[in-house]
Amino acid sequence: MIERLEQLTISQFVDLVCGDTEVLQVSGSADNAAIALRNIVMEYRNIADPGGTHSYLQRVEEWIKAKIEVIVFTMCLNLAALKQIDRAREVLDAYGLSSSGWNDNRVEGTINAKLSQAQRALNDIDALNENADVERENIRAMFDAQTAALMAHFKFQIDPVTIKATLYANLVVRHNREIKAQMAAMRKK
Repeated sequence: MIERLEQLTISQFVDLVCGDTEVLQVSGSADNAAIALRNIVMEYRNIADPGGTHSYLQRVEEWIKAKIEVIVFTMCLNLAALKQIDRAREVLDAYGLSSSGWNDNRVEGTINAKLSQAQRALNDIDALNENADVERENIRAMFDAQTAALMAHFKFQIDPVTIKATLYANLVVRHNREIKAQMAAMRKK
């Protein structure tokens, strides 16, 4: 089974990112393929766009935090509905909201407000993720455009069927670095 970016050509990598997990030659479960896919994509991102990888991980962290908050405050809401306000206070205290001096109405109001905030944040993050999903549908076209830009910049042909994905990722990062340097030099003039 293929588990590393260096084992793929860029053509195979694009196929993989577009959903063709047969490229991995998986001999196990779908979970193994999903883990290998995630690791390979993250390896590519770490090489080609380290800043983008950091922001991606931040978005994932924000989504996890919002999801946990929705679960915690839904649990508190359910406890309050069952007239288990003291247990809801315990959860709120563990969450970091000191609710021991609050009356029952304030506890319920705070739970409702925090649940609404968390649900709004989760919905906003999910909406951004849906936009990213739409962009992912154009992966092949984006890689083709990027390959054309690389060939024009470096003035040599790139054969996606033979070039290794790691080499391609390093060309992308070098291209981006050189373009930024050129832009900075033009601004100084």
